[in-house]
Amino acid sequence: MDLYFLGLLMISFLGSVFLTKFIIKKMANIKYGYDLHKKNKDKVSEMGGISPVIISSSIISLFNPAISILIMLSGFVGVIDDISRLNAREKITLTFLMGLPTVLLLQLSIIPSILLLFGIFLSSNFTNMLAGFNGLEIGLGIILCFFMAAILFINGDITGFKIVSLFLVSYLGLLYYNKFPARVFPGDTGTLPIGAFLATIAVSRGFIIEFGILMFPYVIDAFLKQVTAGVTKKDEVYTPTTIGKEGKLHVKSGYLSLPRLILKRKPMNECKIVVVLWLIGVFFGILSMAYTIYIDFKIFA
Repeated sequence: MDLYFLGLLMISFLGSVFLTKFIIKKMANIKYGYDLHKKNKDKVSEMGGISPVIISSSIISLFNPAISILIMLSGFVGVIDDISRLNAREKITLTFLMGLPTVLLLQLSIIPSILLLFGIFLSSNFTNMLAGFNGLEIGLGIILCFFMAAILFINGDITGFKIVSLFLVSYLGLLYYNKFPARVFPGDTGTLPIGAFLATIAVSRGFIIEFGILMFPYVIDAFLKQVTAGVTKKDEVYTPTTIGKEGKLHVKSGYLSLPRLILKRKPMNECKIVVVLWLIGVFFGILSMAYTIYIDFKIFA
């Protein structure tokens, strides 16, 4: 039993819990939003993602400084977006550029480096887009991390397993306060690093296809938004969900996303839609594990 690693896991989780609690208090009257899926439109602190970004990047630097830098840079881009609301062009540019230092530091060959750069850009935006319900984006990100950690462990990559596990538990500390009913929202500060981190792990450790399977719910979500509104213009055709009897959420018009498509077919309360989406993530996680166990074809052997 690696007591040093277990100690780091404990520090990551508890550090994230306590720092998130501190951020909730500090942001209560500085940076906050309103919970649109509650009848009273509760006031909720934002930018809770600062906590796992600081904790995970600090501790992961002990294992891989290049990945630590990526977590910090993607979190920083998220902070800028949360504060100033970047337009589509600015956000695309920054999420593309934030991967450059890590790509250079990892010193991969040309094709994997290009793939990693685009992977960071796409995945960070995907994990930022599938959002909007208490605990959804953070819980789904944790599920992806769990299965990626399992895949790494199955394939004997213990260092990769430890890095992903540390990232996972730091986000568990945020989920403690972000789950229903949320006391804090992660903001882009918390969602952008999830996709950027996992893309980097997938490409640098050689599990690209497994990662692609894990990301499938995000791909579906982005496809629906692009077809029905255009990913960068969905806010222009945004129609909020309506809250019906027993707190069930209804979607009557407007653009479609994965959660909105489900709600349009079957209205349900916020907790249930989040659980449904988590279960979809688990399903693709199981498929990804099955792939690595029974097929295990590598793009870059």
